[in-house]
Amino acid sequence: MSQINLPVNDGLEYYYRLLQVSDITDDTSSFSLRPVFSKTENIRSNPWQSIAAYESDPVNYMPLSFGELNFYEPVWFQSYNTRLPRGGQDGAIWQGKGYNTALTTGFYLSYGPVHLKFRPQIGVSQNLSFDLGPYDPPQISTYYFRGEASEFAYRDFGGRIDQPVRFGPDSYSWFDLGDSSFELRFSDFSASLSNQRIWTGPGIHNSLQYGYNGPGFFHLRLGTFRPFETRIGAFEIMYVFGGIRKSDYFHEEVRNLHSVNSLAFVYSPRFAQGLSFGALRTFIHRYPKDFSEYLDQVSKIYESTVRVGLQDEENPTGHDPDNQVASIFSRWYFPDSGFELYFEYGRNDHNVDLRDFRKQPNHHRAYLLGMQKTWKIANNSLLAFGTEIMQSETPRSSLLRGNQHLGGWYVHSQQVVGFTNRGQILGTSFGPGANVQMFTSDFFNNNGLIGLTLARVVYHNSRTDQYFNRLLEANNLNVERWEIRNVEFMAGLRAILFTKYNLEIGAKIEQSWILNHHNIASNDKVNTRFEITLRKHLNGWIR
Repeated sequence: MSQINLPVNDGLEYYYRLLQVSDITDDTSSFSLRPVFSKTENIRSNPWQSIAAYESDPVNYMPLSFGELNFYEPVWFQSYNTRLPRGGQDGAIWQGKGYNTALTTGFYLSYGPVHLKFRPQIGVSQNLSFDLGPYDPPQISTYYFRGEASEFAYRDFGGRIDQPVRFGPDSYSWFDLGDSSFELRFSDFSASLSNQRIWTGPGIHNSLQYGYNGPGFFHLRLGTFRPFETRIGAFEIMYVFGGIRKSDYFHEEVRNLHSVNSLAFVYSPRFAQGLSFGALRTFIHRYPKDFSEYLDQVSKIYESTVRVGLQDEENPTGHDPDNQVASIFSRWYFPDSGFELYFEYGRNDHNVDLRDFRKQPNHHRAYLLGMQKTWKIANNSLLAFGTEIMQSETPRSSLLRGNQHLGGWYVHSQQVVGFTNRGQILGTSFGPGANVQMFTSDFFNNNGLIGLTLARVVYHNSRTDQYFNRLLEANNLNVERWEIRNVEFMAGLRAILFTKYNLEIGAKIEQSWILNHHNIASNDKVNTRFEITLRKHLNGWIR
């Protein structure tokens, strides 16, 4: 049996998903709880067969008296933005205006059930200045805190998300543990203390909850590390408790550490090949002071999704200073035809009761839809087309509820930092309440990859709806709402080349046309992002 821990977001994870869809591998992973531990009885001939490093292959580890030691190939990332910060699904990396670079390497040590990954990252961003817009810093007003946010804070006038538009006034550098973890495995189950990034849901470019966009956060993870096979099908389970941190560019008095409690499961029935469906529920709180408070927080995962019975004399609305995010998702791939469909639907709030749910089931909802088609073509090559749509604009029903705050997906009125870690949203790179349409085409052969990406992004329409009067002032009182929608069109080309010197070269160029930047009519910008990634293949080392 071939088996591999697919590395986070270096292209191999996406490639193995295409192999599954194309009936080149019989791996049964749902790809809805990632990173993926791929196991298969049979991997047929494929374009990138020479670069896959399998844990069961004896040339890929160094035997020791107390276990096996692998080293990760060194990776050097570089990018350049001409006008604005752009880039995403890149972990701790901050791709500001100007030059950005990061270096990653490390080792993997295993001994029986013990698996230790140490894969840190260091990096620096030139982080050049650019126009931050005509608006004052947002006023933070939440359950716990009131005050003015940093000048670099995201211009959500409610000040309810820690997503700086610039990481300070100077160059920005970081050291991060990266995708490091300490894990104990037994059969198909594991327990780990980890900083490794998590992806939930079947999306390829975006996720409604956890994605690879922000830096990993230190957490406890319990559950399966690969599908647990039963007579009725396969199960994947994940419980996560961890701490997400505030950035240095929001407000110094906002609490630094918040907790996340998440429970997810995925079921792949035996009677329907390729079908999987699952659910995920997450609560974000202030980090617990003690074990008793932790137990109170984790118990919320099992509470009703409506607020019936939670009201009392001290809390007549049933409001809590937390943020609940819940989603359901499904994926179905058809290996005989090389085709897959997937979706995710989420809610970022509670309904008061069942009557309220019947009246407004779409309150604070978001959804994601996608599909892919692959073709095996001559000379051991593979062609893939895909499209993905994410709609996370807040419905206007939110204006009629509570404090009349529309907010946005990843934002909540009672929880100040939002679904972020160290200033970056965990699920998407396009900000709160964004609507995204993407099309991709990728061609793989033995020499590497060439791909095309086209995207349209609408940024935070709900801000335009709720704070139109403030935007009017910045526009000299002479515009309609439709004239100041902030929309971006992006076209990108990417390539990967495997050279004869065991040097893997990845290159990307993305051209963005941004309309009505800062919601100012005709304030249009053009940004070009260049990216180069160098990976050195070393004999016996793994990706």
